[in-house]
Amino acid sequence: MTDQKIIQENGIVVKTVPMGTDCRKITLDSPEAFAEARPGQFVTLAIAGMDTPLLRRPFSIHSISGIKEGRCLVDILFKVVGIFTKNLSEIKNQGRVNILGPLGHGFTWPKKSRTEKSGPVVIIGGGIGVAPLLFLAQSLRQQRPVHENSRVFIGGRTTSDILCADDFTRLGYKVIISTDDGTRGEKGMITTPFHARLSDSRPETIYACGPMPMLKAVFETAAEHKVPCQVSVETVMACGLGVCLGCAVKTSSDDIKFRHVCKDGPVFDASELWMAS
Repeated sequence: MTDQKIIQENGIVVKTVPMGTDCRKITLDSPEAFAEARPGQFVTLAIAGMDTPLLRRPFSIHSISGIKEGRCLVDILFKVVGIFTKNLSEIKNQGRVNILGPLGHGFTWPKKSRTEKSGPVVIIGGGIGVAPLLFLAQSLRQQRPVHENSRVFIGGRTTSDILCADDFTRLGYKVIISTDDGTRGEKGMITTPFHARLSDSRPETIYACGPMPMLKAVFETAAEHKVPCQVSVETVMACGLGVCLGCAVKTSSDDIKFRHVCKDGPVFDASELWMAS
């Protein structure tokens, strides 16, 4: 857990926007304390007045903006997959959503002045894995100009799974897209163009979020090119606070066999989870 103060407050729904076929972006007018969150951290949500399901649900912070007069706007990008996300997608404007956070450890990057030249970075997301990566890209852009060779790779099964591509382009990133069925961008898994293009310009850091097999493949390529790699792990969480220990993932260490995604992550140095071959 970070040393940030964790708060629990109600957010007010400002708008809900459809994204792709079964994804939504909900914007919550929230207390300004949430503006202290780092990219890669998450919040847990409960819908006011709804007792089912019993447990809160975790969501990556997609974006934070509109900081003014003690309030800020928190965007959550999510896929509608069950009763909670269905209910969340149907909340009307001015409805209340209880927010707990910010939680977990986020992404890190070298501290540099605005005048110090930055190297390129690579950001890679699979499907709804792009959710925390836009906040990361925005934060990096605020720190210093985007390097001309910085790239964002976005993959999905089909066209409707490709999310936020235009948002990354507007920030100044080169965007490479692939779909399993070839309906948008290159045909095949996103790790293929990622692997092929990495040797063109060695990045300072690789940041990734998506399914575990994708993250492992990204790490293997990063290790081959000796590039630091941070991954945001997606897993089922019950409490989100490190109490229930239900979100354990195996590590590459003989000393510490498991890490807990909510408390130790969700962002890890990839070498904590896998050994380089």
